[in-house]
Amino acid sequence: MTDLPGNWRVFKALIIIQMIMVMFMLVVSIGGIFYGENVFWRGFEGLCYGLMMVFLYQGFSILNDNYPDTPLSLSQKRNFNVLFLINFLLIAFLFAKVVVHWRFVRSIISGITLEPRGQFLVFLPLLMASMVFILNLVNLAGMYRLRTIIQENNQKKIDDEFINDN
Repeated sequence: MTDLPGNWRVFKALIIIQMIMVMFMLVVSIGGIFYGENVFWRGFEGLCYGLMMVFLYQGFSILNDNYPDTPLSLSQKRNFNVLFLINFLLIAFLFAKVVVHWRFVRSIISGITLEPRGQFLVFLPLLMASMVFILNLVNLAGMYRLRTIIQENNQKKIDDEFINDN
């Protein structure tokens, strides 16, 4: 294993942070299924966060195992493509969560004044939803870049071997 450059170490740290946040949201969603209200919605949220978690884990393992020039297997490529597309579509879901929390915060703040602890508890879901949304965008861009770099490095390695053999 080669040492990761600084920007990929930061990306790896962001993946870990997002994994922790998504795992928390997943647990909350799955726990909400057992409360009886909005069971379908909580199940859908759980599915969405679960798919995000799988994509984050895949990105983490690709960064650890395949960077800088180990080619991806066909199953890794297929899984990456499917999960990338699903996570790209989940941008709408995450943005909707941010908007819903923003409206909730705005409606609560406009009606009453809260002590600092209350303000923190009101703003926390908005902050979490915003962070997951932003980190998902960063993760999608980083995963695309990672896959491109691995492909380029692998192609360069193949070309160098071909040139050196002749």
